[in-house]
Amino acid sequence: MKRASVLVAALVVALGVSFALAGCSSSSYTPQPKESTVSTSALNTPGVLRVGVNASNAPYAAEQSGEIVGIDVDVAAALADEMGLKLELVDVGSNVASAFESDNVDIVMGVRENVDGVWMSDPYMHSTVALFSTDEGASAPEASGSFSVAAQSSSMSAWDVSDRYGEDKLTGTGDLQGAFEALGNGEADYAAADSTIGAYVAHDLGIDAYPIASLGDPVSICIAVADSNSALQTALTNALKNIDDTGIIDVVLTKWLGQVSDITALQVIPEPANTDANAEGDQAAEGDQDAAA
Repeated sequence: MKRASVLVAALVVALGVSFALAGCSSSSYTPQPKESTVSTSALNTPGVLRVGVNASNAPYAAEQSGEIVGIDVDVAAALADEMGLKLELVDVGSNVASAFESDNVDIVMGVRENVDGVWMSDPYMHSTVALFSTDEGASAPEASGSFSVAAQSSSMSAWDVSDRYGEDKLTGTGDLQGAFEALGNGEADYAAADSTIGAYVAHDLGIDAYPIASLGDPVSICIAVADSNSALQTALTNALKNIDDTGIIDVVLTKWLGQVSDITALQVIPEPANTDANAEGDQAAEGDQDAAA
């Protein structure tokens, strides 16, 4: 397993922001570290929050120039700072269930479903397969209309478009970047992608694209803690609420996605009545996901 240690003295350091002192442009402000809100017995290493991430899951976490960066990393850094702890990142892949024993982590970021033996926090964000438009106020199209939706070929997003609108409305592309390039240059009226990955790719390409409808129910993105560690659960709950209430999570999302969207408020385009053809398509698409480069 890969490990990367990060000293979090303050959130401004964690997010790579330096604020110059008034009248002294050569100086920067670093606040004093906060007192720890977590008892030593609740941590694997005193004074350190060991955080499990999946470092092959951009934009949540991925390796860049030898470091692990991403949404989950910045949120974890903010949590560590709020709890008065240093941060140590551990790449646990998608192995949540055993990460607490095999990797001795304190928490695992980016957990999407209930896992036996772990406690789940409130969500810090949501994700779904979404329709994107360059018009922020656009409405979802009617299936009977004349339009096209670009999506990465053979992805779940492409299958969702075909299921709800028909294959004649789908414009398949070789990768997700191609789908958003088609949206940006007018070759397609909409793009379909995972709401988080799609926003990340569009932001990276410099394309203003907004999620306007959901092609599935929103999925909660949560933080896992060992079920028996009630002290850390309480401290994490308080810290997560504080960084949410003070807008820090919105700052992180804006940094990586270019925007903050309430995915839970999107109109949901229902899946049509199941047919043999749809069932076969769902089976063929199982495991295929949008991928960020």
